[in-house]
Amino acid sequence: MEHIFPLPRPTPARPKPSNPVIQAGHRYSIDTQKLADNRLGDLEHDLQNGLLGSYRLNAEQAVATAVDTQKLPAQAFVWNSELLSSQLKDCLPITATHPQCPNHNRLTLIDVGMTAPEVSLRDATPTLSITPCFELEWVTAAYSSQLGVLQLVESTRTIHFTDGETMTLLDTESTSGGPVLYLSGTESHLPVVPLGAFQRQGQQQKLLFNQAVTQAIPSQIAGNAVASVSVLEKYTVYFMQNAGPDLPDLYIWVPVHLPIVWGWSIRVQQRYDGVWDIFRKKLIMPSASTEAPKLPLWQSNSLLCQTTPMA
Repeated sequence: MEHIFPLPRPTPARPKPSNPVIQAGHRYSIDTQKLADNRLGDLEHDLQNGLLGSYRLNAEQAVATAVDTQKLPAQAFVWNSELLSSQLKDCLPITATHPQCPNHNRLTLIDVGMTAPEVSLRDATPTLSITPCFELEWVTAAYSSQLGVLQLVESTRTIHFTDGETMTLLDTESTSGGPVLYLSGTESHLPVVPLGAFQRQGQQQKLLFNQAVTQAIPSQIAGNAVASVSVLEKYTVYFMQNAGPDLPDLYIWVPVHLPIVWGWSIRVQQRYDGVWDIFRKKLIMPSASTEAPKLPLWQSNSLLCQTTPMA
């Protein structure tokens, strides 16, 4: 008996899912010969079927293109895996680069809130501010990924002078006719701002996003005394993920949660004692929206839409 040794048991192979999960944000080759009715190449059609040819983002604009069917093999980014038909899924070969994954990465919105708007002194200048707050749980069950936030805004900010004249500080409607990318003057001008470090597969963490939105209140502009300032804005906040932000030919940013919409309508003016205070306010509390654009696109940003007042 002293010469009998147990043999090590072989490590069982990880079971492959019977229905492999196609991961949004990854680039796949397409076996177009399997498509009985190949209508790829029209952007609207491609989006309705969960695919994109490319999705390029910068501070000035976001551009989406259709799948290029002239290149063989045709390649596409998956924009929304839930929109893929079973026929399309069969045309996207699973490779070592994009292996079978039984799960999706998951972002859970734990809590939302918004601080009350207030006017406070910043560098001796009265400043209107408000801060939406989002508490998040980020789980990378499927693959390593970077979490980021992208914000679009529809905005009108107006100065009212004591002589009855007005001056527009910011107007996104007249510049582009639609939502623009929100940028502030103090942060980097990245279209998608990273939240936390790149997260490895199988990890999870809780995050807090609470970026303040501010508007300085000048006492006068070009010798004209300011009577009041009004702000009317609607924000759409997208939480995005990217498996390889430094590899744009292989991965793109895609949403991992429904867009969050919030807004405010505020009028600030001086009280009888000369202190700036809020005289009118209406708030749209943050909430998930299914009516926001599924593909965030813009043709300008908030910095390009604003007018620099002459003091």
